[in-house]
Amino acid sequence: MLKKLVAFVTVALCVLALVAGGAVYVYRGKLIEFAGLARSSEKTKKTYVLARGTSPKKVAQQLEELGIVADGEKFFRWMHYVGKNDGTLKAGTYELSPSMTPEQIVAELQTGRQVEVKFTVPEGLRKEEVAAIIAAAGLGTKAELLAAMNDPALVREFGVPDKGADGQDGVPGGVEGYLYPDTYQFPRGSEPRAILRRMRARLDEVVTDRMKKKMAALGWSLHKTLTLAAIVEKETGAREERPHISSVFHNRMKRGMKMQTDPTVIYGIPDYDGNIRKSDLLRPHAYNTYVIAGLPPGPIAQPGRAAIEAALFPTNDDDVFFVAMGDSGRHQFCPTLECHNAAVQKWQIEFYGRKRSGEAPAGEGANTDGGAAP
Repeated sequence: MLKKLVAFVTVALCVLALVAGGAVYVYRGKLIEFAGLARSSEKTKKTYVLARGTSPKKVAQQLEELGIVADGEKFFRWMHYVGKNDGTLKAGTYELSPSMTPEQIVAELQTGRQVEVKFTVPEGLRKEEVAAIIAAAGLGTKAELLAAMNDPALVREFGVPDKGADGQDGVPGGVEGYLYPDTYQFPRGSEPRAILRRMRARLDEVVTDRMKKKMAALGWSLHKTLTLAAIVEKETGAREERPHISSVFHNRMKRGMKMQTDPTVIYGIPDYDGNIRKSDLLRPHAYNTYVIAGLPPGPIAQPGRAAIEAALFPTNDDDVFFVAMGDSGRHQFCPTLECHNAAVQKWQIEFYGRKRSGEAPAGEGANTDGGAAP
């Protein structure tokens, strides 16, 4: 008899527990519904950055502003009085949607997750192009990024000197050349300066002890190295040609010749339309190497590792000229003006004359700049 009574009581208690649990569940659900926190059908995810030190009440307010919850005040009360978990939220970057329940939202906000975005900066881009790529990834606006790139305080922090590559006063390019081209990954909401600092730090990682020793042997600063490397980067897309291109400019510097490189002229042309005119070559500006002696004040683009190495370790030859070999993407190098003039006649005048008349060989690639001219 006693065993039956115990069994009956046990069953009764289980039933009561189930009923109570169900009642709590129903009450919990009704409370959510009453508080206006029932999930929405909107499934579009929105990025929410929970900054360190943000109070739970401020979090609820921000979620309302983003449209993730309908009522921030009620959501906060739910977290505090029902969920009792408002003190467990962690800083992070989250992807949340209005279709998530309060439990799902809070559970996500407890992970400290960092939603990251990736972008790639190819070699040879100007800072305006770099800013556009970063902005397209959703990490700030182009205007914000350019403002940071030109900020005098950040320019000094990056180690950009007050004097240019060959001692000119002032370096108008900001952090141009110091934003190493690579693939990067950052949390959404990252500050523009934090992104630029990482790119600058990557440059330090790429510059090897061997490169530093060669700079010291040449008496060159990092700034001068990047200035020549950027020119090499812009003059050819053929990796194997870079040391030879570099040697032309080393030889020109040794002989006191002007660099006469078109990419530097282009850098100083506002709204460049794709054509260099004679007037552009004659117009004085800080980067016009047809006018100024030596290297321009600073880099004209972001050079990659191969271009930096080529700037420091050129081939050993006597060439001081090079000209694009038609549309091949490669160059003919020459040690004398006579050789160069013959190459211009063959690859520029005759080649393009035949091309205009429809006689050029089939299968040629894209044209490249002819580079240093007499």
